[in-house]
Amino acid sequence: MLNQAMQPQYQPQPQSQAQSRGLQELNPTRNVARRGRDLMIIGALLMLAGLVAAGIGVFIALLFGGSSVFVYLFILIGVVIILIGLGVLIRGMTLRRENDPALLVGQVLRQVLDNHYALIRNVSRPRLGYIDAVLVGPPGVLVYRLVDKPGVYQNEGSDWLEKRDQRFVLSKLDATRECVTDVYALRDYLLRYQLGHVPVYALVVFTDPSAQITGRQPLVPIATLNTMLTAMRLDFLTADRVDAAAVDAIIKLLYQ
Repeated sequence: MLNQAMQPQYQPQPQSQAQSRGLQELNPTRNVARRGRDLMIIGALLMLAGLVAAGIGVFIALLFGGSSVFVYLFILIGVVIILIGLGVLIRGMTLRRENDPALLVGQVLRQVLDNHYALIRNVSRPRLGYIDAVLVGPPGVLVYRLVDKPGVYQNEGSDWLEKRDQRFVLSKLDATRECVTDVYALRDYLLRYQLGHVPVYALVVFTDPSAQITGRQPLVPIATLNTMLTAMRLDFLTADRVDAAAVDAIIKLLYQ
């Protein structure tokens, strides 16, 4: 109830107010808090299941006065489940309520976008998962995958190369595939609420000021904070495709 009281309700803005006000920046902290609680509960249950499995193994060993493959198997399975549960529990406890890279994106967007647009940070919904940030407006929906890492990167298709020791090597960074996954998940989510006609775009943005990126036929548009608006004007911002009612419906759906 406390979280519900702290989070303001989204209110659609009249056209006259929308003309005079800037970008709406929203952070659904209640949803993030709920996701953290869910992860902690799942982690605790997994740890309990692991303890039960390991306990069964120990019980069998004591009951039959020896050890066997089944005993070691039960104990091993129990330990693995406990470790997985511990990881999920820690993830739920450390889930961040604020998204600093998304705040930087908001600082850039508010220079050019008005109140017809809403940037929603930390989008987290059941059957949708977590998305760094989503921009909703008349052109449609733009999914951001934010990378807050320094370095020199090159994007080829869906793969990323990172410069190390004066040469490019395959990077562990998987931002493009993660962004595509978010796009498909959001499209399916909107379809469930009769909003499947709304186009969903994608953009990978590096927010670290020292990051340098180049692209070679990128599967998803890429940008730094300095080039983000240019990338958006070439793709997402080329036309208005969604009416105001659909924009408000999507904002309510993702924020509340």
